[in-house]
Amino acid sequence: MQQQKLISHFKKQSFQNQLQIVFFLTVAIIISFTLMLTLVWRQAYMTQIKESAYKDISIISNNIAKKLASVESLSFRIIDTSTIQQQLQEILQTDSLQSLELMDQKKKLSNEINDLVRNESTIQNTYLFSPKNENLINFIAETEHVFNGYTIKEMIATLPNEPAKGKWFFSEDLSQAVYLRKIYSTIDFSLQHIGTVIFLVNTSFFRNEIENLPIASTKNQFLLKHNGVFYSPTGDDVYIQELQQLLQKNENALSESIGTLSFHNQRYFFAANNKLMQDMQFIYLLPENQVLADLYRLQWLSIAVSLPLILFVIFLIRKISNQLTKPLTSLASQMATLQETKQLESLKPLASPENSQQEINVLYDSYNTMIQELNTLIKDNYEMRILSQEIEFKGLQAQLDPHFLYNTLDSINWIAIDNQQWQISEMVTSLAYLFRKKIDTKSDFTSIQDELDIVHAYINIQKVRFGKRIEYIEVVLVNDLSFLIPKLLIQPLIENVFKYAVNDMKQTCRLVLSIEQKDNYLQVSVSDNGPGFKQDFSIERDSGIGLSNIQKRLRIHYGKEAKLMISSSIPFNKTVVRFVIPIKGE
Repeated sequence: MQQQKLISHFKKQSFQNQLQIVFFLTVAIIISFTLMLTLVWRQAYMTQIKESAYKDISIISNNIAKKLASVESLSFRIIDTSTIQQQLQEILQTDSLQSLELMDQKKKLSNEINDLVRNESTIQNTYLFSPKNENLINFIAETEHVFNGYTIKEMIATLPNEPAKGKWFFSEDLSQAVYLRKIYSTIDFSLQHIGTVIFLVNTSFFRNEIENLPIASTKNQFLLKHNGVFYSPTGDDVYIQELQQLLQKNENALSESIGTLSFHNQRYFFAANNKLMQDMQFIYLLPENQVLADLYRLQWLSIAVSLPLILFVIFLIRKISNQLTKPLTSLASQMATLQETKQLESLKPLASPENSQQEINVLYDSYNTMIQELNTLIKDNYEMRILSQEIEFKGLQAQLDPHFLYNTLDSINWIAIDNQQWQISEMVTSLAYLFRKKIDTKSDFTSIQDELDIVHAYINIQKVRFGKRIEYIEVVLVNDLSFLIPKLLIQPLIENVFKYAVNDMKQTCRLVLSIEQKDNYLQVSVSDNGPGFKQDFSIERDSGIGLSNIQKRLRIHYGKEAKLMISSSIPFNKTVVRFVIPIKGE
């Protein structure tokens, strides 16, 4: 009831008041829509930031992973080098590690390994231990040297007792790392443990890569999670411990590639990558308030600009509505005349008022365009009626005495068969079928299969005339050939090719008929490699009876849903004429 009262109250208002109410409601809707778009844009911006962070962490992770993988690859080359394997076995077979021969062997082994690691800039030093944890090259105390809480002996003890990849140990601030890998004999396939190679690696490239991030800030955090332990270039032990406790409580916090988490009473965007290195996850944290700072400033700026603009629009609406009232009265008078006379002819074009607003000019121009369109529709409707009468008249003419022609063609066919003139028989049979279908006026529609039979009959006739000068290809991608379409739509397109292409060509004309269903439309295309149409050819202006007749019939049966078009015209390459009709047309 309340809604009906509001509508009734609105209808009682003057036109000027109604116009102002509509304008104000429109502005309110636009403002509401703008606010919604702002919220959507804000969400999209946040998503973009997250994706950008994931892209950054992916690039950093990939660069770091390449350097780490390079060290792992170098360890494989060392353990796979036959001379190193042989020298290690010879050293192990020597009783005393202090003999001159052994010293010479160790020197050769040291030179061999140094040659391999010379070009690896990240490796600070290389050590080689025997299975008994004795130094073979570059002395280091295996029990006294402590790295991140581990001695060399304890690190070696963590390696598996079988051929496998090595193991990483990182310093808390990611400035250094140790990589260990056991060497097993592969020369005699015994897989005997013959030594352990140890790399002391300068991993300052972690910090270098982080400093190249697009969003650089002291509040941003880069973390490496390795075997359940977190490392950070900042070396903040308390921070890392608290973060590790948080993530241990929520094991699924970093299961996604991008997301958010709360830490230290602050929300963070995070991006994580764990696909590059085994047992390693690279994590990048960005504070939400820092990321959205620019967005907040932009929102306040938008509000500051929008308020004066809204006030100006309200003033403008009142002024324009007053100017619109008088010119609209003239249009209302014209429409009232139509309501009284019920005659479209009573509508006359109106001249635009002088010094009127652009909107009024558009309205008057639209009204005059509507009058022109109505006149055009009346004319087209009249022409369609005339065309329909002409078609009906020609159909009556064609039915005067078709049986005489059928009997004559049948007689010619039997004479050809008696004389074994099979080509003449086939041509006469095709001609009789084509003639019968063309004068059949029982229905304006026929199936796709019947339409193809007409085309086949026409092609058979033309092949007798042109022989090898014509190559016919047919592509039918329609499951239901019983679908009904207006009669004689396809054959006139085929006939056009012979009339305007084959007759003017010395080489073979390739004629392709394609019928396919796309969504709820049937598309029929006829293409050839003939001379094509002239550059500015128009079906309405330049076509003959064939194309013009097809276009008018399509318009009668389907209106604007059907289209006849020349989709391509490249002389002696490819000319395509296509029409599209809706499936519901049947």
